[in-house]
Amino acid sequence: MANSNSSPLYERLEHKNTMHKVMEFIILFLLLSLLVYRLLSFSNHGFAWLVAFLCELWFTLYWVITISSKWSFVEYKTYPDRLLQRVAEHELPPVDMFVTTADSELEPPIITLNTVLSLLAVDYPTDKLACYVSDDGCSPLTFYSLVEASKFAELWVPFCKKYNVQVRAPFRYFNNDAIPSSKNSGEFKQEWKTMKDEYMKLNRKIEDAVGKSIPFDLSEDFSLFSNIERNNHPTIIKVVLDKEEGHSNGLPRLVYISREKRPKHPHHSKAGAMNVLTRVSGLMTNAPLMLNVDCDMFANNPSVVLHAMCILLGSNENQNEIAFAQFPQIFYDGLKDDPFGNQMAVIWKYLGHGIQGIQGVFYAGTGCFHRRQVIYGLSPNNGKLGNQELLKTFGNSKELTNSAADALRGETKCPSMLLKSIEAAAYQVASCEYEYGTNWGRKVGWMYGSTTEDILTGLSIHNRGWKSIICTPDQPAFLGCTPTGGPASMTQQKRWATGLLEVLLSKNCPIFGTVFAHLQFRQCLAYLWIFTWGLRSLPETCYAALPAYSIITNTHIFPKGQELAYYIPIALFVTTNIYNISQYIQSGLSIRAWWNNQKMGRITAMSAWLFGVFGIVLKLSGISETVFEVTKKDQSSSTEKGTEEEDTEAGRFTFDKSPMFVPPTTVLLLHLTALASALFGLQPPAHDGLGSGRLEVAGSVCLVLCLWPFLKGLFGSGKYGIPLSTIFKSAGLTLIWHWRPWTENLIHTSICFQMANSQSLPLCEKTPLKINTLQRAQEIAILFLFICLLVYRLLSLTDHGFVWLLAFLCESWFTFNWVLTLIIQWTPVEYKTYPQNLLQQVPELPAVDMFVTTADAELEPPIITVNTVLSLLAVDYPSHKLACYVSDDGCSPLTLYSLTEASKFAQFWVPFCKKYNIQVRPPFRYFSGNSKLPSDNPVGFLQEWTKMKDEYQKLCQKIEVAVQNLATLDFSGDYVDFADRRNHPTIIKVLSLSVFERLSFQSLIGIKFAQVIWENKERLSNNGVPHLVYVAREKRSDQSHHHKAGAMNVLTRVSGVMTNAPFMLNVDCDMYANNSKIVLHAMCLLLGFKHEKEGAFVQCPQMFYDTLKDDPFGNQLVLPLKTSWPGFAGMQGPLYAGTGCFQRRKVIYGFSLIDSEGNLRDVALDKERFGNSTELIESATHTSSEKIDHPHDLSSAVEAANQVAGSSYEHSTLWGTKVGWVYGSVTEDILTGMKIHARGWKSILCMPDPPGFMGSAPSSSHVMLTQRKRWVTGLLEILFSKNNPIFATLYAKLEFRQCLAYTTVLIWGLNSIPDLCYTILPAYCIITNSHFLPKVKEPALIFFVAVFLMKILYTLRFYLGFGLSIKQWWNHVRMGPSGKIPYVTASLFGVVTLAFKLLGISEVAFEVTQKDQYSSSSDDQEDDVNAGRFTFDESPIFVPATTLLFVHFTALAMGLFGMQPPAHGADGAGLGEMMCCVWVVLCFWPFLKGLFGKGKYGIPMPTIFKSAALALLFMHFCGRIPLPLRR
Repeated sequence: MANSNSSPLYERLEHKNTMHKVMEFIILFLLLSLLVYRLLSFSNHGFAWLVAFLCELWFTLYWVITISSKWSFVEYKTYPDRLLQRVAEHELPPVDMFVTTADSELEPPIITLNTVLSLLAVDYPTDKLACYVSDDGCSPLTFYSLVEASKFAELWVPFCKKYNVQVRAPFRYFNNDAIPSSKNSGEFKQEWKTMKDEYMKLNRKIEDAVGKSIPFDLSEDFSLFSNIERNNHPTIIKVVLDKEEGHSNGLPRLVYISREKRPKHPHHSKAGAMNVLTRVSGLMTNAPLMLNVDCDMFANNPSVVLHAMCILLGSNENQNEIAFAQFPQIFYDGLKDDPFGNQMAVIWKYLGHGIQGIQGVFYAGTGCFHRRQVIYGLSPNNGKLGNQELLKTFGNSKELTNSAADALRGETKCPSMLLKSIEAAAYQVASCEYEYGTNWGRKVGWMYGSTTEDILTGLSIHNRGWKSIICTPDQPAFLGCTPTGGPASMTQQKRWATGLLEVLLSKNCPIFGTVFAHLQFRQCLAYLWIFTWGLRSLPETCYAALPAYSIITNTHIFPKGQELAYYIPIALFVTTNIYNISQYIQSGLSIRAWWNNQKMGRITAMSAWLFGVFGIVLKLSGISETVFEVTKKDQSSSTEKGTEEEDTEAGRFTFDKSPMFVPPTTVLLLHLTALASALFGLQPPAHDGLGSGRLEVAGSVCLVLCLWPFLKGLFGSGKYGIPLSTIFKSAGLTLIWHWRPWTENLIHTSICFQMANSQSLPLCEKTPLKINTLQRAQEIAILFLFICLLVYRLLSLTDHGFVWLLAFLCESWFTFNWVLTLIIQWTPVEYKTYPQNLLQQVPELPAVDMFVTTADAELEPPIITVNTVLSLLAVDYPSHKLACYVSDDGCSPLTLYSLTEASKFAQFWVPFCKKYNIQVRPPFRYFSGNSKLPSDNPVGFLQEWTKMKDEYQKLCQKIEVAVQNLATLDFSGDYVDFADRRNHPTIIKVLSLSVFERLSFQSLIGIKFAQVIWENKERLSNNGVPHLVYVAREKRSDQSHHHKAGAMNVLTRVSGVMTNAPFMLNVDCDMYANNSKIVLHAMCLLLGFKHEKEGAFVQCPQMFYDTLKDDPFGNQLVLPLKTSWPGFAGMQGPLYAGTGCFQRRKVIYGFSLIDSEGNLRDVALDKERFGNSTELIESATHTSSEKIDHPHDLSSAVEAANQVAGSSYEHSTLWGTKVGWVYGSVTEDILTGMKIHARGWKSILCMPDPPGFMGSAPSSSHVMLTQRKRWVTGLLEILFSKNNPIFATLYAKLEFRQCLAYTTVLIWGLNSIPDLCYTILPAYCIITNSHFLPKVKEPALIFFVAVFLMKILYTLRFYLGFGLSIKQWWNHVRMGPSGKIPYVTASLFGVVTLAFKLLGISEVAFEVTQKDQYSSSSDDQEDDVNAGRFTFDESPIFVPATTLLFVHFTALAMGLFGMQPPAHGADGAGLGEMMCCVWVVLCFWPFLKGLFGKGKYGIPMPTIFKSAALALLFMHFCGRIPLPLRR
């Protein structure tokens, strides 16, 4: 068809506006500078500062997307004259033209017929055209108008072509009485008058028909319209004009269609109508090209079809590239200066042409020429469909499937006339049931699922790999009418916002199109730019309210005048507006038009877009469905001659009672009252003199100016005035805003928290930690480098494939994680306690119940539990104020026996420790081989020390003998319950001292259940021994026991009926008291605050003793201890770590805060909450009233304790949900702590010197990985449940930054996925000879090298600063919480375990961590050369890491020996990928040694075989990836 030697039909012109790009980067730099300033000064401000930061972060991200969309400005120039020279008329392809209308009242028929007449008269062979009008309102008026218009068309079309009339819509052509001066012949004048008279007659006919209740006789052709409803009627298809007698200057075909509608069938609004038009036209004319326009969008350029043909026929390549040609929406008779901001001229010019430089402009729903093949679901270079696939895709109409097959093959068989048989088939395909069981609306035709079907359909086309072009001829192709007035504009914008969000929050999200289809990344960003229109309302509304908030509360959200940062928002404001004004002026618009668009942008965001978001939220919540609201069309008739004076009100904003106008009115009233309070000095005193300033006032004034139409509406009347109901609602919301008690008190200096007497000495001090400037600079530098890296990825994404996208996604996750880390660490604080002041000021110290939990006597040897208990019994605190409860969830007689023997030893050990002020009070540590006697021994000390050591050795020997003889014991008699650890009654034992002397392990079996291990009779003596109670709760095989959380709840209830102390300490069985004054330190914090709310619990961090040299398994958690923990303390408090924690009993009982003063909410102390134990409810009542009265004789409370420890006691109570430790996760500690914070409580970090508690760290790699796997699984259980911290922030009292802190911890396991992907990328790139790093010659390589080195220096500085070795840092890199090995093993399997649970495949098991403890004789610990070696077993947890090692070894071998495939272009793998590969191998060095190790130090052969098979599978996968995707 085309001559390759001829001139092109169109030209692609690229424009480079350097000045605009420079300004764009200046704005981006200013936005980033403002964000950095916010971060650096975050610790000095409160919630408003955070809101401003989040809003500005959104604006920055949106600006990046905008820059990306505008960056490649491309314009196409078409040459229709060349087309007519190159292609004969009879060779031009046919075109089917679709016009859609839905409501004859909102879209008057006179508008539709003008659009139809303009299309019938375009310069194109009439036998190649067919016009189909869809009337979704099934209005006889519309059909009548088309019939009358067809008669007029017989005169109008020849007249237009004879005299080459340029404006072919009659109402525009005859809009005045003057005859065009360019036509002077008498014949023309006569015909012009005749044509105008005929049009006036047509106009009057239609106006008369509209004015009558029954416009005409519903007979003959109109009989089908009798007795029908617009939403319940059969299909109506009428051929109004058909090709007759073969006249060369005849008329195109004209067909009226009103598709079948039934109440119970979805009709999919405009998308459904377009699909019916597509099918009907496919049967009747089956043109390869289709044009669709809205009923008000007439053809303004008679050569519009020729322009489109230049694009679609321009080159052979386009047949496989260009899917559609889109003409921009331009409007006629627009009001001067665009007062409603809906002409979007600048958006079409800059955004439209910018997106055109990527994959092409969006489909705008009107003024668009489509290829029928593309609408039928064809992809570029797609194969053919079989007959069965055609039936499944297009439906059961044989005629349609045949025409579709012809269309897909590129064959056009257009009938000479519209035969009745074809018309009958058309009725079939237009029925409402035809689409059932087909792909219409999913893969074929216009897409369903959104009220913005145009954008969704265009997105699906781009997803298949097609491109599009925007065509902008000098004379606009189509002109339409814009909404006039406020309500019409808002309704249209709301529908757009709702429809766009429907797409964004669905499976059609463009991100999926980029990941799984052929949507280019920058095109994805362009779609995100428009899809997030509605979401912009949230940050814009919040940011708009901030200046008023600052003035009312006399705070500030902008920098003060004395700060250099003061000029950042000013420069940003000025630069942005200069940039926007320049675009308007270059587009030929006025500054007034720019201002109107600015203020309407603010108004639209606060009203229509905001309600669009509400609409989609209601849809997603299942409350309501979105509704397609037709926009009202207005058009001046030919007889209307308005003067300028009469049109003075045309641009005024109009209002109605729609709730959409409430938010802007509220914001206006808020700013007016804020300015009034500033003007009349009604603001409260400023905090430290830093009140609101000039920038806040200027921002408020700017917002009032933007809302000027609403300010005028407050004093307007009629439709120009805001209704009183809207004003009252807005005033009410404004009052609520003013009355809300906002408090922002951040402490910057040391604050002493005192008791009721203000003159007393402080019990504790809270002091902000001073952060090293170098550390802050490093943190900001790393964040900046991450952002630069991401920007580089974005800008170069189009030149690379899937590997680049995967790297970008991983790096985005790392950046997100780093931001969360900075937020946590930004405001660290520390607490200092004064125990000596406590003893002076508090004559009666409160009682403390101490809980020790153990679950397995084999994994947690009794000797460990015994030492923990002895250390607690010996702490420096009045003995009669302490009680120790040991929960044995393994129900082991060994544990009971060990505690019995330990209680005998305690009567000597506790007095000895207090007499000589022993600092280390667990005997195994005190009598270890490394301990030395004090040089200044008191008289008699050496003798007592020797005796104590001998007694401890005897105790250890007794327990060892018992362990060895356990298998020979006879479990019978009353002691039979110890025989089955999973099915036994409650066992609570309290033994008197007199029984000790008669007891041995063998005779213990016959003792009944309610006996005393140790009951302190010397209650008034500080040298006695605290109470000691053994508890083994009832377990039954058919009852759920909730692991450690269930055991803790039993201890809480048992202690409640026995001692009922107001404070509780819980420790794991291996976590001994290392600081003898730890209880006093905790009491300083719990009693030293003015309000109880400041201290729900006091948490001591987990620290470990006798760790292996250089911490080979990364257990010490050095970095979190020094950074994250103090950071938590600076927010709502540290997380509950499950051990070493002092809690208020009332907090555990579920009391919530109701105000900032720490007042408690009343709770029902009834059976529904606590269970049916009268004693427990009574003790809970005492707790709430702070009247602690526990029994002196514990034996009397054993019966009640047995009751509350029963396995069925919790049924129908709130235990585990709102009371006690919370169930639902194997990390019950984190979940319980989060629930406490969500009720408004705070927590305190306690880090005395020496550390409060010390425990044993896992001593082998397998134990460590098992422990971390359990942690990851439990944390993810919380994240993917109703206990997600986001819900606690939205619906409870969890502070936002605390929510981010919890989120950081909970997503710990998810880090394994991007880490694994990023770790495998170097090997993949070497194997496929591609690259994911910049080449050495590219400057961007410095970003990657700098991030790598800065992260290393950042962590290494901490380790060296704490006096640790470089080797310990290296072990942290590979084995720490963020280490490579745990991520690829434990964390990954934790994620898989949680996935299995969510899918219902398996449940999560609580795996007890094995505890190890070196005895006093283990002096050769340091001599054990194998102590730190990595051990293996056949667990599948080692397979991924071994596989990764194999893959990287293979990649290095291929790279060294040149075995790689040819590179795509010159972009093969380079030195960067090789170095990364070496780094990964070094990180997995223990696995490399394991390949050659033996026994437990070698990787088992089954694991090696599995890993080798997976590595081979990965190699096979790499070889099958197409070359373009490897880039």
